[in-house]
Amino acid sequence: MAAGGEPALDPEERKILFFASSAHFLTHFFMLVFPALVIPISQEMGVAAAVALRIGFWMYLLYGVLAIGWGFISDHWGHRWSMASGMIVAGLGLALAGLSRSLPMLTAGFAVVGIGCSAYHPSGTAIVSQGVRQRGKALGINGIWGNAGIASVPFVVGVLSYTLGWRFSLVILGAIGSAIGIVSMVIPFSVERGTDKAASTVEDGKPSGRYSTTVLFAVLCVGLVFGGFMYRGFTLVLPTFLEARLSHLTGGLRDLISGIVPGGKGFSVQTLTADIIASAVYVIGMIGQVAGGRIADRYSLKWSYFLFFVMALPFIVLTTIIPNTALVLTAGAYVFFALGMQPIENSLIAILTPARWRSVSYGIKFTLNFGAGSFAVWLMSAAGSRYGIPESLWVVTGFLLLVILNSGLFLLLSRGRDMRQ
Repeated sequence: MAAGGEPALDPEERKILFFASSAHFLTHFFMLVFPALVIPISQEMGVAAAVALRIGFWMYLLYGVLAIGWGFISDHWGHRWSMASGMIVAGLGLALAGLSRSLPMLTAGFAVVGIGCSAYHPSGTAIVSQGVRQRGKALGINGIWGNAGIASVPFVVGVLSYTLGWRFSLVILGAIGSAIGIVSMVIPFSVERGTDKAASTVEDGKPSGRYSTTVLFAVLCVGLVFGGFMYRGFTLVLPTFLEARLSHLTGGLRDLISGIVPGGKGFSVQTLTADIIASAVYVIGMIGQVAGGRIADRYSLKWSYFLFFVMALPFIVLTTIIPNTALVLTAGAYVFFALGMQPIENSLIAILTPARWRSVSYGIKFTLNFGAGSFAVWLMSAAGSRYGIPESLWVVTGFLLLVILNSGLFLLLSRGRDMRQ
């Protein structure tokens, strides 16, 4: 037994969690490499930053819309094979983007990254939700590694690009991703098809209460669309937002970094410092994943889900309006709740859907979530062009309000049903 009377992970569970978490880290890392490079790409290609944001549209669209297809493959071919294949494809896409010499080729390279990364969430989330007894805790740990990928992107990509150039950095990162995918194929681990190790109060989609789990899942899916706009919009503009809003702080760090790492391969020190600050913001989200995972195993999933979004609202508003360095703390608090709810959300989907279609269920989630989120590229680009990048965060606030309203409707329709693990 582990501390607190909880059962310790068995060898197969540890293997599942290790490889799924590694792939989760790389997936989020790869998908946020582009936003961290918007400024140097725009400078080299001779276009405005708001225009350069559009390069990522196809990557984010394919990342979302192909998730349900990967989910079908995962449920029928195997979660491990689907997850590993996606990593190999994503790595090849990053290398292609690094070798490109034109905007169309750069767009195509990042699009391949989106195709590969779309495999992880339906396959990786499914293998964790089905293969580990302490589902909430496992999803929380898995979520921490996803957030670690998010948090490390600005810093790692910033340093690599500053010292080696952004093109060579993409090639190196792509090679690492493909290599890890190959290792995942070689070392066997799996779950029994159509089974769940974790117990819950709702089994295999059977109705219990006024509305069936199918209806409740459909309502939840509407919120996933709004959440996709919210998530992608925030992560897309955060590095550029910080560089614009915290120019006084990045300017103060410029001399320090220039002294430690002289030169730079066409990568602004101001951009690098903004990326480092963005990493600090996302680190706070890792703590949120821990809290979300623990809460998912102990409390009502539907109420926890609702309250996490409600708590995120004041912090995104403060981040948008605060003109000084205090916005780093408010942005971190927003990320704590907005990303910390993910183990709760994934647990909620797990108890609303049958195990035999778990990857497809997560595929539906991420097709809606990330597919809709891809259009945030155009929305944030348009808002940034017209009002400025800092002011475009009001778009994120609007979608958060829609998510809160939708989760409130979910609470109303699920009255009389206790959703716990």
